Amino acid sequence: MAKKKLLIVTGAGSTLEFGMPSVAEVGDTIKSKMQACFPLANRPGENLYGFIEQAIRKRWNAGASRGRFRDLNFEDVLYTVFAASGLLEHGPSSPALSAIVRPENLPDFKFFGRDLHSVDSFQMYNLGSYAIDSILDDVRERCRAAERDRMAQFDLLQSFIAELNSEFEVAMVTLNYDNVMHRAMSNAETGFDPRTRRFEQERLFLRPNWSCMLHLHGSIHFDMPIPSTPDMHEIFWQPDINAVFSQNSSGRSGRTNPEGTKLPTSAIVAGYGKTTQILRRPFRTYYAELDRLVGACDALMLAGYGFGDPHLNIAFERFRDSRRRPVAIIGYAKRGSMTLGGFDDGSLATGVVHTFDTDLGTMRWLGHSCPGEIDELVDLGEFETSNDPSTPLGVWYGGMMEACKQPDRIIAKLK
Repeated sequence: MAKKKLLIVTGAGSTLEFGMPSVAEVGDTIKSKMQACFPLANRPGENLYGFIEQAIRKRWNAGASRGRFRDLNFEDVLYTVFAASGLLEHGPSSPALSAIVRPENLPDFKFFGRDLHSVDSFQMYNLGSYAIDSILDDVRERCRAAERDRMAQFDLLQSFIAELNSEFEVAMVTLNYDNVMHRAMSNAETGFDPRTRRFEQERLFLRPNWSCMLHLHGSIHFDMPIPSTPDMHEIFWQPDINAVFSQNSSGRSGRTNPEGTKLPTSAIVAGYGKTTQILRRPFRTYYAELDRLVGACDALMLAGYGFGDPHLNIAFERFRDSRRRPVAIIGYAKRGSMTLGGFDDGSLATGVVHTFDTDLGTMRWLGHSCPGEIDELVDLGEFETSNDPSTPLGVWYGGMMEACKQPDRIIAKLK
């Protein structure tokens, strides 16, 4: 009998226990790295990235209703940087919006603590490009450390993936830049030719088996070596993370969208403006294949994903159909957090309702229908589940490593 097809989607929360950064930590890393490059002239202990981050936070908080605040992350800041770069531009290449909107009160800075600069379009674009490059540098270093220091966790993950492979045909979509999941599924088709290291979309579209791995936002293994082909920005696969990489988006021409915002040519997709960034291969191929995977899978597991990416969420808009496909969400919640029917305001509940058409009133935990704290579920290694057979769903709050220790329970929820 043919195995059923399982699609796994992994977000930042799936690799935290391997030393990879949370979304918040990515922002902290950028701010720290930009201190050396863009310190403010009058406040050398602060930097331009941090100034913009704080300005956004102040603006949002000033208009927030009582008790409700919008979370700020690095993607918000990066897109603000690139949008402001366009608004500071002059002439026909500037966005039409710059005719009536212009950034004000931007502080002077000293590039690498030396030359004094006022903030103009070029310098603002440079800030965003340096920030994106710093993400790759940091994640690559964390992956090197994980290969040295986290072998026990990796062995557990590899065993878990092997158990899933014994029951299902497995395809994976990862939003992460790190290589943790790739190491556990190193034989999966990525579209890159292992001999030439070039991306060939036919390898994905015409592959004979279900198994594949889509690095939807890029990977630390993506590189743009110079010279390579007539396209000096072509993305290649570099298997050795200790190699010298030519990922520098700060030294490359950018891509300007019709709205007039220029975004960097990078090995990763970072910040908003994804509709422009994903026009390049392999990204546009990956998004095309994503729709096919979602349509064909028999079961879905989301690990460490907080439903914060609308470009991914929309791929599941017709997921619920007569097939009644099971969904397992592997996440982590602090003790004292409420189950989905509770009062905690979070993206998980919103994602479950809007992405998977689940009525929170159908959720049950250990036989209880009233909302409660998740502590007992975590201690017993149990799921919160929907009792509606048309929307089979289970939520695991104990984190990725605990899930890896109990593959039988995860597999049972996916069948």
